[in-house]
Amino acid sequence: MSEILRRVTMFEALDERDLDTLHSVARQITAERGEIIVSQGSEGESLYVVVSGQIRVYLSDEAGKEIILGLEGPGAIFGEIAVLDGQPRSASVAAMKRTELLRIDGAQLRELLRTNARLSFSVIAALAGMIRKLTDATQGLALQSAYRRLVARLQERAVEENGQSVIPERLTHQLLADMIGCSREMVSRIMSDLGKGGYIRAEGKRWIIERKLPADY
Repeated sequence: MSEILRRVTMFEALDERDLDTLHSVARQITAERGEIIVSQGSEGESLYVVVSGQIRVYLSDEAGKEIILGLEGPGAIFGEIAVLDGQPRSASVAAMKRTELLRIDGAQLRELLRTNARLSFSVIAALAGMIRKLTDATQGLALQSAYRRLVARLQERAVEENGQSVIPERLTHQLLADMIGCSREMVSRIMSDLGKGGYIRAEGKRWIIERKLPADY
């Protein structure tokens, strides 16, 4: 499991001894599809690393409306903010499918931070990266159109396969709408128009981007 920890940005600078020490205070758990792993506003004394599967990080209001902050897979870490500042959880996290996780006790992590300079600097660097990412996301919500936000999310999830740009999973239109903060109808209309224009097509459980997506809609 040390290799899983090495894939986490926060821990990638650690040597084998440090990784083994970190792994020694971790416990492997399983979350089933739909299971809420942590809840927004709850107390948190553990952080988690995704070993396999997929999680949804989201915010919700009293009416049940959600905005998805991200879909993450193996190597993702969450719960670290509450562990470090002692405040309630800032977001909820649920399993999108059966997901294996490492749960690391917060008190033991803080003790490691006090005695391990490399780990402390890695955590600081990782948190700085998170702040930059959140700043970019906030800028997108404030300044970009729904179309540009959607295209950014599609391109973010695209990978190259045999010379083609492929989005490996066909996320539902409602899920995409929750990710970019707009209505499902808007997403459906944009995706339909991109399909009619020959920019994107469905193939099984994935999308193929046939040509560069237009800058504006």
